[in-house]
Amino acid sequence: MIPLPIGQMEWITWMYGTICLIPVIYWIVAILLCVWVYRDAESRGMNGALWLIIVLITGILGFIIYVVVRGGEKGRPPPVTRVCTNCGRTVPPEVKFCPYCGKELP
Repeated sequence: MIPLPIGQMEWITWMYGTICLIPVIYWIVAILLCVWVYRDAESRGMNGALWLIIVLITGILGFIIYVVVRGGEKGRPPPVTRVCTNCGRTVPPEVKFCPYCGKELP
């Protein structure tokens, strides 16, 4: 075996150290991704544990599938309400007359 000068030895050690960090960084990113998918799925009313397992097993492919399946904004639509033109109170959308002042709603 040919002895290496000190400078080359330090460079090789640095290179091997960097290569060993790649799997550590991958696992940190994977765990953070799984936590984000779990919380996002739960906030949308989906099964967070199921999506966590899917992303944990399939990795980036599972994440891509989740992003496609989850849809746009939060899964629950905003509640539909109306405002009475006479008294200004919020009324349910299905009523024809304001329950507070009795005025007919358009």
